[in-house]
Amino acid sequence: MAAPTIFDHDAPAAPGTRATATSAHRKIELQSPADLTYLVSNVSRAARAKIDTHLPPDAAPESGEDALRRRVEALVEEYIRRTFEGAREGISVNGMGVGEMEEVLGRVGEGEEIEPFDARLAQRVQALSAQIEAQTLQLASLRRDAPGATARKFEEDFARRSEEDAARVREQAEMDARAAKEVKLDLGEVERLGEMQGTWQRGTEELEELKGRVGGTVARMERAKRAVEFVEDGE
Repeated sequence: MAAPTIFDHDAPAAPGTRATATSAHRKIELQSPADLTYLVSNVSRAARAKIDTHLPPDAAPESGEDALRRRVEALVEEYIRRTFEGAREGISVNGMGVGEMEEVLGRVGEGEEIEPFDARLAQRVQALSAQIEAQTLQLASLRRDAPGATARKFEEDFARRSEEDAARVREQAEMDARAAKEVKLDLGEVERLGEMQGTWQRGTEELEELKGRVGGTVARMERAKRAVEFVEDGE
């Protein structure tokens, strides 16, 4: 039996030698189907960039679609698909069967792309997430503290307005008092009133005196009348 050579597919590599393409290359290991989709999308995007460079879309005829560009795109997509189909035996995807790999490869040229990692975009997302978290904490704090703060503010405003109203009332009362003090009474009218009171009092006294004199006169007339009657009876 002839000894195996390095060109035999099943021949083990000799100690201290490098494995060749026909002996035992290690498969490309991918962690998820998304990694395979990412590779296919990157190759497709690079191919379209080359097509745009040599057959720019704005150079298409005014009559409609650029037939040459469309044909080149179809050939390139087919080439990419056949390339990955040929390489699938050398690719190992964690948890993916051959059928799933064929499904991913069948989407070549359908427009599904996975963009490369963007550090700036990731930082922006982190900043927005931190901002959202801060706003959420602020909202929770407002829900916890706002009712009490609102009640205290209402009480303070009510007390302040009550004090202002009381001050305005006191000020108005003082103004009214000052205005009353500034009113000047006519002393002539006051003196005339006193004179009228004195006249009324004197008139009342004179009437009382006249009443007394009239009473005395009536009494004397009664006595005189009785004396006359007595004299007449004696005759």
